[in-house]
Amino acid sequence: MVAALLRALGQGLWMLLPVLSFTILAWVPAAQAWWRGRSAGWLTTAVGLLLASVGVLYGMGSDRDGAGWGLLLIGNGIGGVAAAVMARPVVFNKRDDTDPAIRGVLRDRERRTRAREIAESDPSMALELNIGRPDVPGAYADGGLIDLNNASAAGIVRVLGWTTTTAERFVTERDTRRGYASLTEIVALSGFDPRTFDGHADRIVVLPYRPR
Repeated sequence: MVAALLRALGQGLWMLLPVLSFTILAWVPAAQAWWRGRSAGWLTTAVGLLLASVGVLYGMGSDRDGAGWGLLLIGNGIGGVAAAVMARPVVFNKRDDTDPAIRGVLRDRERRTRAREIAESDPSMALELNIGRPDVPGAYADGGLIDLNNASAAGIVRVLGWTTTTAERFVTERDTRRGYASLTEIVALSGFDPRTFDGHADRIVVLPYRPR
């Protein structure tokens, strides 16, 4: 709690930096946002605020009483604070540098875990959601599971990489038996080499068989 309050206080003071520095440092938040995101927009904002800050410094040192640099001071302060408010999430939020491919794998693992929990706790719901049915449009996003009791041969080929001939033979045998009770039973009774299923246990579910 204390750490969160201190962090919020620090970020609040950071956003007020343009005002606290009499706009001399109004460009700093935008420059930090550019450094994090390397965005052309932030670069343009930082340069604009920097030039305005230089103008404010010149006005302060020129001993002029004109309203021009005073208006510049006010405008630079407002612009600097506005930029700081928008830059705060860019500068302070943790950046995810994970490779997109790795993020995709981790996301699919989480989806498979959730889908498998549904399949184990509520098979009827899993059937309604079409978990493990990549061959059904609009099926639940299960991260790449395959229901060996109900999926089509095309779905099995897609997920497990079997040949079309192997998948069609499996589906014919499965439908003749009206499904299996578990993966263990599939391995024992299907007549397929157990190595056919090796490495795929995390993608296979066996829901109650539904005649097509």
